[in-house]
Amino acid sequence: MKIIPCDGRAACGVMTNVGFHRVSRIVVAAGARAIRLLEPLGIRVPLETERGYHVMLPTPGLSLTRTISNKSRSFGVTPMEQGLRVAGAVEIAGLEAPPDERRAKALVASVRTMCPDVNAEGHRFWMGFRPSTPDSLPFLGEARSRPGHFLAVGHGHFGMTGGPPSARMLANIIAGKAPGLDPAPFRPDRFE
Repeated sequence: MKIIPCDGRAACGVMTNVGFHRVSRIVVAAGARAIRLLEPLGIRVPLETERGYHVMLPTPGLSLTRTISNKSRSFGVTPMEQGLRVAGAVEIAGLEAPPDERRAKALVASVRTMCPDVNAEGHRFWMGFRPSTPDSLPFLGEARSRPGHFLAVGHGHFGMTGGPPSARMLANIIAGKAPGLDPAPFRPDRFE
């Protein structure tokens, strides 16, 4: 996908694998990969990729009915239909670095400190990208350097819960309505 910049006369566009789409405004809400869409437009925001890891244990040999958080070792264990999910490892390593399986293996070692008899055979590692900002607040609003280009990125670990109210606020701003919340703390240019 490629964004064709707005020139103030509704000449925005988005080029995708199915064609060119002309629009009057563009909202970039592409998670950790948003930086790839913004850089060619000259929109600079301090967005970094926080990489979260978890391990799925399909046949753990124990049964839990609720999530357990181990605060002293900073991980959690959640019962799921597919087994037990052990999560809690995070690193700052960008989009290009290969996954570091040592982080996931450390999660297996951690759950064994709590449940020594847990079965880790057949475990599966997972890594996902979280778009994070220096102040943990998302970038919401129009890019000052590119009128017509709006950002909704940087929710970190809270994209599932922060995305919907952010979308509502940004939709109100674009529609010229009251945003419902002071948008100043979320300005895309707040670090300039």
